[in-house]
Amino acid sequence: MKTNTFITLSTATANIGVLVGLVFLIFELRQNSAIAISDMTQGRSLAFVNQQASYAADKNFATLHAKIFIRFDFDSVTKEEWDQITLYSAAERIRLRDIWGHGNRGLMDELIYNAALDKSARRLQLWQWLKIAPTEETPFYAAISEKAKADDFNDKDQGLPFMAEFEKWVKDKKSPHEI
Repeated sequence: MKTNTFITLSTATANIGVLVGLVFLIFELRQNSAIAISDMTQGRSLAFVNQQASYAADKNFATLHAKIFIRFDFDSVTKEEWDQITLYSAAERIRLRDIWGHGNRGLMDELIYNAALDKSARRLQLWQWLKIAPTEETPFYAAISEKAKADDFNDKDQGLPFMAEFEKWVKDKKSPHEI
């Protein structure tokens, strides 16, 4: 075998080895990315479950939450209770914005991303009334507005018409945070 032929064959073999290595590396990176997204999703889900469980354990807050989001008994809520719901809603808005931000970058399961955007659209009017809504110039606000206009938007929250009930009630009501 001539030296040139040997060099050509060894170079071709090395190049094939590099290509196989790159394909394997790409496969591993995709798999690691899927595992990382799965871990993040599971972590967020567990944190949300723990948060909801702590609310359920607090009888007073569970009653207040049900009064607003299940029974739609808005008139019976006191100013202090609206203050409590404001803090709860601000934390929820931050959590939903965080999910939206990660989902926007492909770092969140699409199902959770869409559910967070749906919930944000259903809560926007409440957030505006409580004076905690994202500003209209932000991409998050634009995404919420777009979602609320989309054909696939479901205005029911777990089958409950909170959005419609709150919209009817709030028409002539001042925010508890207006001076």
